[in-house]
Amino acid sequence: MKGSAADFHRLERRLRLSGHIITRTALRIGSGGSGELDAADLPVLRDAEGYPFIPGASLKGALRSTIESLVRGADLAGETGLWACDPLLESARAGACGYHGQGGRSAVDVQHHCAVCRLMGSRVVASHARFSDALAIVSDAERAQRRIPIEVRDGVAIDRDLRTVYGGQKYDFEVVSPGTRFALEVFIENPQPWLLGLLILGFDQIRDGFTALGGFTSRGLGRVDIAWSTMVEINARDLLEGRPERTLREQELEVEFQSWRTALSARAQRRD
Repeated sequence: MKGSAADFHRLERRLRLSGHIITRTALRIGSGGSGELDAADLPVLRDAEGYPFIPGASLKGALRSTIESLVRGADLAGETGLWACDPLLESARAGACGYHGQGGRSAVDVQHHCAVCRLMGSRVVASHARFSDALAIVSDAERAQRRIPIEVRDGVAIDRDLRTVYGGQKYDFEVVSPGTRFALEVFIENPQPWLLGLLILGFDQIRDGFTALGGFTSRGLGRVDIAWSTMVEINARDLLEGRPERTLREQELEVEFQSWRTALSARAQRRD
């Protein structure tokens, strides 16, 4: 594969993708437990003002697992570079990127990371894609009225063997209301078009409903839409010489995305 997975010493190009996540169904990303002041047994994650948000780590995790599953399922030849390692394996020979081996860190081969680790990072190489926390978009009027888009729903514990309610146990859980909008930002450093094609393919799977976000997804929660608005592109020379950033919007942005998908398709069909 051309280039190294650890090419952060030289800035060639940076991208900032901006858009929105819009909940189609209720969304639940739990806070890990309830506190004394929580109204529900299972509250959602909130910011300091009490509004829900989607952690960048949650979004990246869902996207990464989606891309890994697609790449493994395609079962393409190794020459294409489109393969996904198993990070739980104990050696690089077995297929785990970033394994140190007997030579320690100096023995790591960052030249031949799998496609997913080249984009999302491994145990020894940082991610080329950085995901910001997606904060809820709240109007001034909603903020003044303290209108927080969170609902409380009922749940019951089920005995899997008897297929009945377990001991009559009931609990309440919070969800983010359908129609809530979150600000989405993704930063990519030194991107390669075919890897960007993988990134967009993962987001397409989320938008099309094949990947859901958060918990309780088997109950219908976590379906979201992805709407991109702008892409800002910069490089080192433009920054040093004071030239303006390149900004793509709407139709131009979709043309750029399609070029990335085409590069990914060409990579998948490569046999050399």
